[in-house]
Amino acid sequence: PDTMVEERCAMTARVAPSFLRVGHIDLFARRAGRAGASALQKQELRQIVEHMLSREYSDVVPNEPTDKRVVAVLRIVAERLGSMVAGWLRVGFCQGNFNSDNCLVSGRTMDYVPFGWMDMYDPMFAKWTGSGEHYAFMNQPHAALANFRTLVSSVMQMLGDGRELEENRLLEHGMAVISAKAQDVWRAKMGLTEAHAQDASALWAELEPLMNRSSIDFTIFWRQLGLLARDASSSFGDALLMETLAVAFYEGPSEQETADWARWLRTWLQALTCDGGSKAAARRMRKINPKYVPREWMLARAYSKAASGDYTLVHELHDLFLRPYDEQPSMESKYYRLAPQEALWKG
Repeated sequence: PDTMVEERCAMTARVAPSFLRVGHIDLFARRAGRAGASALQKQELRQIVEHMLSREYSDVVPNEPTDKRVVAVLRIVAERLGSMVAGWLRVGFCQGNFNSDNCLVSGRTMDYVPFGWMDMYDPMFAKWTGSGEHYAFMNQPHAALANFRTLVSSVMQMLGDGRELEENRLLEHGMAVISAKAQDVWRAKMGLTEAHAQDASALWAELEPLMNRSSIDFTIFWRQLGLLARDASSSFGDALLMETLAVAFYEGPSEQETADWARWLRTWLQALTCDGGSKAAARRMRKINPKYVPREWMLARAYSKAASGDYTLVHELHDLFLRPYDEQPSMESKYYRLAPQEALWKG
């Protein structure tokens, strides 16, 4: 604590259409809902809810009474939150601290501090100890639902008695929407169409635990799976099926794991055949699964160089991430690879 460390700093500004948070509505609802709340505190709750309606959702049934507008808006909030966290799952991103203070009523998030992209797949991946399991990668839909539940209970409090039935309907809607959007991500990442959502659900139920017990890179696995869809056949032997995926493993799979992977891959390839063919699926997968994501070890090297005045890597990464779904073969050896071991375990 008595050692002075000098570092270069930068002035930054956060920009958003609005900074109205779920936590803001929650705060006013707590004040208005406690015993002995004043008329002013109840009025303030109504005012901030009306501000939310006019600022963020002015185009949603604008001519309807406030109670109907509130219900319509909350249903849209569920859709937006579901889409946002589904996007995070799709690209391997963990927000890390998705509480009501970092969840905007517009269906956005802010305060990206402990965020990051996953290297080796871990459903409980998070970038800091304070995330716990409740903000971990695969629990982000649950965090979104918790924020939605807080917003619904806070806003509906303004409507007074008799709101319980509508509130329960909204919560059921939010749970259904957020869960469905999160689940549908895996269908899309596997290259299946909506018509085969049931097949996708069964495939994901087998794939997720298989990924979890394998030392496999999240981003590289999904990208290589698309190549496998393009080139492979369910008649391939185990070794040939696994050849394309080999670059995604941090540790080679055991004999049993290889057999399990091959079995799953054949089932998946057969499902693609029944869903318009694997070539079409491969084209869909290339648009869904990015090849390059801003991993921490990439960024650390760039800002370490920048600290000494060399911004070459900063500009290089900027150009790389402008086209994360493109092949960019000149960048492959440098950035389309497994994370260094020290990056996986460094605290």
